[in-house]
Amino acid sequence: MLRPLLFLALTALAPAAEISFSRQIAPILIDQCVECHRSGKAKGSYRLDTVELMLKPGDSEIAPVLAGKPGESELYRLIATHEEDDRMPKKADALPEKEMKLIHEWIASGAKLDLADKKAALRAIVPEKEKVQAPEKYPRPLPVTALALNPAGSTLACSGYFETTLWDITTGKLQARIGGMPERILALAWISESQLAVAGGVPGRSGEVWLVNPTKPTERKRLVSARDCVLAMVASPDGKLLACGGADNQVRCFELPSGKLKWQIEPHADWIMGMAFSPDSQHIATASRDRTAKRIDAVKGEIEATFTAHDCAVLSVAFSLDSKETLSGDVEGEIRGWDRNGDGKKDATLKPNGRTEVLALGFLDAETPLAALGNGAVVSVDVKSRRAKDKITRYEDRVNVLLLKRIDKTTRIITGCHDGRVRINEIGKAEPVLQFVASPGW
Repeated sequence: MLRPLLFLALTALAPAAEISFSRQIAPILIDQCVECHRSGKAKGSYRLDTVELMLKPGDSEIAPVLAGKPGESELYRLIATHEEDDRMPKKADALPEKEMKLIHEWIASGAKLDLADKKAALRAIVPEKEKVQAPEKYPRPLPVTALALNPAGSTLACSGYFETTLWDITTGKLQARIGGMPERILALAWISESQLAVAGGVPGRSGEVWLVNPTKPTERKRLVSARDCVLAMVASPDGKLLACGGADNQVRCFELPSGKLKWQIEPHADWIMGMAFSPDSQHIATASRDRTAKRIDAVKGEIEATFTAHDCAVLSVAFSLDSKETLSGDVEGEIRGWDRNGDGKKDATLKPNGRTEVLALGFLDAETPLAALGNGAVVSVDVKSRRAKDKITRYEDRVNVLLLKRIDKTTRIITGCHDGRVRINEIGKAEPVLQFVASPGW
């Protein structure tokens, strides 16, 4: 009887495990606090998006964290107070008791920081969670939400479940699988034979952008760890810049091949649904759920024009081949043309195929826009008549992705559909020259 009692006594006297800031405290602050206390949105002039800034007082001029003194630490006082007008986070439920206690104990035990760089973004110091393994064989076809063709035009990267799959463009055979990727892959950009950008995340939970070497998948670098999904991403035609945007309303631009952040802005009041780079690599166009489309200087990160003529969410954008004009497509099937000043041209509204989402846009040539639609059609548009010119193809499910590739003077149209199929069409041919289900095991 004495031995169990002795064991219990020794256990009670044993020191508690040290609290890890990066693994236990930072995730709480990211989920509950960073959105209102970050760059461009620092309420009370207090920021929490890096550790260095977290330790600096805001307008209250009271130290946010005083090691060993949680009661005198403004950060803890504001999350623990019973005064609803003062309590953080604002307009939300109080933190769970378990999380408040954890922050209290972390400060009381010395507010130790297990990290090398205090200037690093808070999201960047949180250890990467172990990714779920993609299934060896998919139980059903997965909708194709992203495609990218390598510079040689021989291999197609495709979205998968926690993975990116690589397919032979001439045979439709699976070549490789790159695991450890975001749960949902929503954008791909193949920059060089040794650099593929992968973007996506988990809705409402996380957003990621990775640079990975397709030939050596262990060579990878995470560029973005965001609070919500990255929905769109494009690389400049000259291969020097990579831009992404998504459900946190942010646009980030990175230098390539280094992946160094060049600039970051919040140009929209709602999700960024689509993006495009101008052929001259000087401008970025964005489409947003806030009913606007914008043109951004790719070098400076400054807004050049805002187009406000859409009456609903804007889903897609494309530049004309001379980089001077922009097309934007919305959820109700309208395509609108506008110039570098954001001015819509007279009779610029195109409605190619009824009231259905314009999910992707491109140009077949200087005069012929292409639109991929929610009703499963890909159509060319006659700008003068403002109607569909030719129905390139029509499938039974929505066309999520549209790529154009010119091979030996022949333009190939590559589409990714919600039914899980990748199809490659040539102008003038009714049936695809190649089609396959882009889910391993099918």
